[in-house]
Amino acid sequence: MRRLRRLVLVGGVVALILYGLLRPAVCDELLKMPSLRYGEVGAVPTARATLVGFQPYMEPRDYRCERSFAAKVGAYLDSARARGYLRPGSVVVFPEYIGTWLVLMREPGLGIRWATTLQGALTWFVLRHPWAFWKAYKEAQKAGLADPAAAAVFQVKAEAIARAYHRTFSSLSRRYGVTLVAGSVVLPGARIQNDSLVVQVGAPLENVSVVYGPDGRPFPQIVRKAFPIATELTFTRPGRVEELPVFQTAAGRLGVLICADSWFPQSYQALGRVDLLVVPSYLMGDSCWGLPWRGYSGWPAPPDVRSQALTEGEAWLTYAMGGRLPRFDTAAVGLNVFLRGRFWELGADGRAIVVWQGRPHAMDADIVAVPLPTAP
Repeated sequence: MRRLRRLVLVGGVVALILYGLLRPAVCDELLKMPSLRYGEVGAVPTARATLVGFQPYMEPRDYRCERSFAAKVGAYLDSARARGYLRPGSVVVFPEYIGTWLVLMREPGLGIRWATTLQGALTWFVLRHPWAFWKAYKEAQKAGLADPAAAAVFQVKAEAIARAYHRTFSSLSRRYGVTLVAGSVVLPGARIQNDSLVVQVGAPLENVSVVYGPDGRPFPQIVRKAFPIATELTFTRPGRVEELPVFQTAAGRLGVLICADSWFPQSYQALGRVDLLVVPSYLMGDSCWGLPWRGYSGWPAPPDVRSQALTEGEAWLTYAMGGRLPRFDTAAVGLNVFLRGRFWELGADGRAIVVWQGRPHAMDADIVAVPLPTAP
């Protein structure tokens, strides 16, 4: 009996520990905003409309629940409005992957907080969804994906991610009366149906972006990343570059290229003439802007790329939007923004890049504003 009581006691303690580790995170609306740095190009105070880019500093705790996420993103829009950047007809853009980390919603708070690596954090995800993860993992293996674990994680949470992403950005675009480019998010079979973002669980994953009008309604076209980098190709499918959409907004014709798509001339040819171009990006690695450029990833370099000893930042200004847009269309206004923050060992870097009057400008700012001369 004594041994049985001891086993019961030990089992109870283990169960309590696991419950604490696997329990969903407490949902905090907004913990703390960092001090913000602002950047302007051109006569922003007198502009009738503006293009505004955000480089938010995000952490896993900002994704504890939909409310936490919406509060953090909304706080950046509040700051831009207080600064006088938002006008009727303004277009705003958030960075790549800002919606992807919604995969952390309602996941084990203590387990994820104590994890020191992404793999360690996702281990707690698997422990909380063992059967669903296993089924999705086996399907990803059948599909021949090189990283079936990553694919499985996003398949399991796809519907919840899509709902939170859509509700957040639809509400914010309506609240602030702006056209909003909602960074990007990894989803399977994403499409717009009855003014909502829906997914097809089990379809190939894609890195996509949705654009919302000032009334909160999404445009029917979805932007699908056509040139995923090598790490993305292990669990996502490329879109078709010739299907890149152009959006008619109050500020003119808007093009959206997700990160690496801005490095390829085919993307600019597919869009044709645009009045403004935005590029949501994510650059992995801390303090890598000044390090040697690592070259093209996952795809052959275009013929116009020369073997040059460039830093990462110089390469972005030469071969991405900063260098390509002025050569393709000198009248277009461009803005490239990067996700900042701390996600375990991944790191993040980047500078906002503005193309204004045919010239690129790089600035280390959290919120960047540019006048839109083509606005009515």
